[in-house]
Amino acid sequence: MDSPLRRGFKADAERVADAVRQELRLNPTAPVSCTDICEQLGIPIITVSDLAASGASLKSIRCITSPEAKFSAMTVASGTKRLIVYNPHHPPGRRANSLAHEISHVLLEHPLAPALGVGGCRQWNPVLEAEADWQAGALLVPRQAALEWMQTGGSLDDGAHYFGVSFALFKWRVNQTGILRHLNALAKSKS
Repeated sequence: MDSPLRRGFKADAERVADAVRQELRLNPTAPVSCTDICEQLGIPIITVSDLAASGASLKSIRCITSPEAKFSAMTVASGTKRLIVYNPHHPPGRRANSLAHEISHVLLEHPLAPALGVGGCRQWNPVLEAEADWQAGALLVPRQAALEWMQTGGSLDDGAHYFGVSFALFKWRVNQTGILRHLNALAKSKS
């Protein structure tokens, strides 16, 4: 299957992740906090439950946070202002990825669009969503950091815990960024 990502996007995503880490004065291999990124960008973060204070009904909140709804997070915009709303009922690793995904839309300057279209159907741009997914992974687990982790003999499970992401996300980054191929090639060259 062809990737919806333009040629060079993955390398650009790593550079964006590095720039964010530099702005936060983080070591390139340190875990990153999405809360810190949002604070740096001036983007408030609230839970879906916090929307009750703004007039959302409890019924609507329960509907959005029900397991059937599968709601993770969204960015709300008003002019140039942004607000990220997330589902606090998800596990911490998934919340981190959901927040990083929304932050990525902002960092990548994706155009704003209504979340719902005619008839209440969700609007979905597969290219923008794929870009935000990849950028989120690069923010949370930069390729170089994952490579160093694996080179020192760290496990996938411990790596996920260290970076504050799900096991699935850490494994995806290790697989999709070519780290396993790189490590296997190194092992073959030494034998």
